[in-house]
Amino acid sequence: MFSDEDTTLVHAVQKQYASMNLKLPTGTFTILAAIALISSDSLTLQPKIIGLATGCKCLPKDKLPLQGEAVHDSHAEVLARRCAIRWLIEEIGRAASGGSHWRSAWITKMADDHYHLKDGVYMIMYISALPCGDASMRFLATFQDEEMAALKDSAMFPPLAPNVASRGRDNYSLLGVLRTKPGRADSPQTLSLSCSDKIARWNVLGIQGALGSALFHPIYLKKIIIGEVPLDLHDVVKSDCERAFWGRLQEIDGLPEGYKLSRPEVQFTSVGFIHSRSAQEHSSPAQRSCNESLTWVADSASPHEVLINGLKRGVSPKHRYKTIFWPGLSKVSLFHLYRKTRSIENLPLERQTMTYYQVKEGMTQYQIAKNCLLGEGRPFSGWIRSGARWENFGTCSDNGQQSTDITN
Repeated sequence: MFSDEDTTLVHAVQKQYASMNLKLPTGTFTILAAIALISSDSLTLQPKIIGLATGCKCLPKDKLPLQGEAVHDSHAEVLARRCAIRWLIEEIGRAASGGSHWRSAWITKMADDHYHLKDGVYMIMYISALPCGDASMRFLATFQDEEMAALKDSAMFPPLAPNVASRGRDNYSLLGVLRTKPGRADSPQTLSLSCSDKIARWNVLGIQGALGSALFHPIYLKKIIIGEVPLDLHDVVKSDCERAFWGRLQEIDGLPEGYKLSRPEVQFTSVGFIHSRSAQEHSSPAQRSCNESLTWVADSASPHEVLINGLKRGVSPKHRYKTIFWPGLSKVSLFHLYRKTRSIENLPLERQTMTYYQVKEGMTQYQIAKNCLLGEGRPFSGWIRSGARWENFGTCSDNGQQSTDITN
């Protein structure tokens, strides 16, 4: 039921997490997620965890950064994927600087100058709890008390149009719809879609993202391992995950060459997470999610950071725009790494005046695939896009003034 391979990987993720000694405030919990590379040649190449993160928070709409210096969405799954992007791009740099005697065990360069995972190498995601959004709606309803269930059943919401995302857990009985974070109705509104929705998006567009598509062919998850699901709910939750992650996108068409609808295998693990809500409640009431997020990128010069409000912990407002204080997973930091890597690879450089938004929009094949998913009349046409307003920056730091706050 639980494969030895999956269990070994989950234990390895948790060992790596424990080695960083993150201390949670009393009465708080968090979620852990990681992305690993696995080789079919397991005798000579052991699984490699490339990115790991914790987190349950995201920035409200009115606190999003204009210079790309703060991370919008600090949910563990989203951060782990950004860790993986950073590792992949940095691996190109390591391959280029290693000389003729060093080759990456995991990625290889194709004839068209794009990289790809080597034959027999595939990507797995581990999440310590069910992702928020569509995959967890029926699961959460199972644990509601009768009073809360009756209250939600009696709540009246306006009909949800096909091209509109539901606010959090509003219309909670509707399945297969886009949902924004956070789930709580009393929290400030955000532009971040749920982790279920984002995983579904990655299953079409790939883990590598828009900037990464200039360097990599689409990279897809082969398996998602999820914790904290009781054995008697495995069947219903697996059905919900398959619907949420790819089942609702079955009708997608017109994708350009290299893109596809990926259908990762969904598996569960009985291995608990030390800082989960249920584990924390054994020692003290875990009534709220932790404000801090931990991120770790394998083989990186600065492998781990602790974030709060989307920024490095301890960075004052007046210093947030300085390059040395950018979180490694922020948009502006990844943009800087992308441009540096293009130079290393001797690829044509875009004009220095081009903004992050303009460069992303210039990734033609990726944007065609994106339109197949998010365009008018398409499966995710209700996707809320942050757009140029929050992506109109370059790779130089800015001295503008802006504050951030965070919401559950």
